[in-house]
Amino acid sequence: MSTGPTVGDRRTADERTRTVALVAAEFGLLALAFGTVATFTRLFIGWDFLATLAVPVLGSWGVAVLLRRLRVPVGASIAASLAIGVLVLAWRFAPATTWFGVPTPSTASAFADQVRSAFGGFSDQIAPVPAQDGFLIGIAAVLWLFGSFADMSALRYSAPVQAVIPYAAAVAASGILARGAGRITAVLAFAAGLGVFAVTQRAWQSSGERWIRGDVGRGVRSIALGATVFAAFAVLVGIVIGPLVPGDDQALVDLRRLGRSEAPRTVVSPFVGVTSLLGERSDQVVFTVRAATPSYWRLTALEAYDAQRSIWTSRGTYRDAEGRLGDAPDPSSGAALEQDFRIEGLGGLWLPAAFEPAAVESRLDIGYDASSASLIVRNDSMTAGTAYRVQSTLQVLGVNELEQASSGDRTDVDPDTVAATGVSDEIRTTAERVAADAGATTPFAAARALQDWFRNEFTYDTSVDYRSEADPVSAFLRDRRGFCQQFASTFALMARSLGIPARVAVGFTPGDQLDDGTFVVRGRHAHAWPEVDLGSAGWVAFEPTPGRGNPQAAGYTGVEAAQAPPPPEQAASTTSTTTPTTTTPSAAAPDLPSEVDASATATTAPPAPATTGGGVTSWWPLATVVLLLAGLAAAVPVVRRLLRRRRHRTDPTIGAIGVAWDDTVDVFRALGVSSSATETPIEFADRVAGVIDDLELDDPGAVAFDVRTLAGLETRRRFGPGSMGEHDIELADELARQISTAASVGLGRRDRVLLRLR
Repeated sequence: MSTGPTVGDRRTADERTRTVALVAAEFGLLALAFGTVATFTRLFIGWDFLATLAVPVLGSWGVAVLLRRLRVPVGASIAASLAIGVLVLAWRFAPATTWFGVPTPSTASAFADQVRSAFGGFSDQIAPVPAQDGFLIGIAAVLWLFGSFADMSALRYSAPVQAVIPYAAAVAASGILARGAGRITAVLAFAAGLGVFAVTQRAWQSSGERWIRGDVGRGVRSIALGATVFAAFAVLVGIVIGPLVPGDDQALVDLRRLGRSEAPRTVVSPFVGVTSLLGERSDQVVFTVRAATPSYWRLTALEAYDAQRSIWTSRGTYRDAEGRLGDAPDPSSGAALEQDFRIEGLGGLWLPAAFEPAAVESRLDIGYDASSASLIVRNDSMTAGTAYRVQSTLQVLGVNELEQASSGDRTDVDPDTVAATGVSDEIRTTAERVAADAGATTPFAAARALQDWFRNEFTYDTSVDYRSEADPVSAFLRDRRGFCQQFASTFALMARSLGIPARVAVGFTPGDQLDDGTFVVRGRHAHAWPEVDLGSAGWVAFEPTPGRGNPQAAGYTGVEAAQAPPPPEQAASTTSTTTPTTTTPSAAAPDLPSEVDASATATTAPPAPATTGGGVTSWWPLATVVLLLAGLAAAVPVVRRLLRRRRHRTDPTIGAIGVAWDDTVDVFRALGVSSSATETPIEFADRVAGVIDDLELDDPGAVAFDVRTLAGLETRRRFGPGSMGEHDIELADELARQISTAASVGLGRRDRVLLRLR
């Protein structure tokens, strides 16, 4: 005769349901965290930041789960989580500053430097920006705190709404600071994570409720199904409201405008790194320009060299510009070039223009910096279709004029352009030798000698990688291979070693000329070149990079116009402004590094190196966290028993019996018989005896007797006068071992593992 499930079977199934619901709720917290992190794609360029932020997300989640399952008190859990979080952040962002893995004061200084580097020009940036370590340090620390708080709120205090609040605030912040890109993706990612969290939390809470039929599993599944339908509906709503989330063509809050007045504004410029990799070249159209003659379309100039990181930076003071640009040369004083620009895919603040801009007409709020002769948009108003007109005064310079002009002195030269920072003995010796071999007796002749030496003795190569070199400039001089970053940077440093003020300009080569005279400028036309100050002639551009040539400078450089040729499919409809070169098509590429995307020119301060301390890879901290969590999980049974003994440290005699009883209660919890906080040990032992036959143990009668005996000892420990004897302690330990051994027969492999994790 078939019978229904016994009380013991039902209780075992209910306990398993409860356990599965708990694990699901824990992973729901993880889904919520990663859903939040995915929304940060609105803030950062690309997805590389995800690998870095996965470390604090997984780390804080795993630590919180282990500490809760070890029943570590809240205060101790907070302290332990914070300590482990500091260790993980130190291992990831500043491993070289630690002492055998332990953070030191130097670690704090390294954190501060990276954060200062990233946030120093934060109010000058528009998301998305490169994911600099300085940004990621702060976000990683916040995510670690969020993970600990969410676990504590949702699973310790049954307050899931409070657990969501920090993550929702982070998503709202990203929407406030970002523009329209990625809104729907961000909404869907967070909605999906929130939906998983809501479903698993509801299932976890319902698994602890009493059901009329006693079937917890059916009740939990029913509620989980309803919650899933609701979450799916929420995701569909997110698709509809995604376009309404803050951040369309402009950020809801433009940080650059906070505190702005009519005073001049300081802006961090794009950067050029000697060690940068070129990365993939883009053929996206960044802007078009209608002009009578081709030119280098210049963005700005970088005058400060950071030898520690081998990069060039600049800070310009921009004043309102409309019409005539301050002290810019009058167009009537030289060859005037009128240019009509239309922005297509160019991001950032800087507006391209032929050097030197003298007047501008636009509806944009434009700023002008006289020292670098560069234009910027003063608010977030440069979008696809933006148009403006610039009138520039071109340099009409001859060799004789430059030889004479360079003999004069100027007192208004920016001191950063003559600073000896980064000028090594090797650079100085090499520059002096090149100038001497060419018989150069004037600054112009020396600059021309340097240019010709680079073009004749070096090879244009986009595959070079000088990131591991202690002195990348020295490595470039040794290998004699590179692209425009290395050529322009090294030229400028060598010119400074000869006493000639020098800086690095960034912008674009002329672009592909259409039949109607319009120049189509693409990502592959991005370029960097050096400029030197030659007295009364002002700043003069040179071209040391093989395969490139400035059409406006051909008269004094002796270099014909040249640039990256168009792909074959475009060649038929364009008129190339290049001349034949020895550069292969694969090497003829834009010369800005991947960190300064040619299709969306960077507007940020230079990022800190991606790794510190000898090239530690980004997966190392994550692997360390995983191994640490695995080790902690393996040590759970031992640590748990140690914690129990610690709770009774004031009376070791009483504590030993209490630990034995707690272990026995855990055994029966795994078998589906849970202890109530309101029942006495004897009452629990009687309840166990009532269902012992349903637990499929080898000798249920003996187990029931052992449980009753141990319950008697625990009752005397709790309520009896005086302390227990040594015989009682030994008996309690023996009974606990016997019960555990007998119970193991009734447990499957999965349940035995779960028993050890309790």
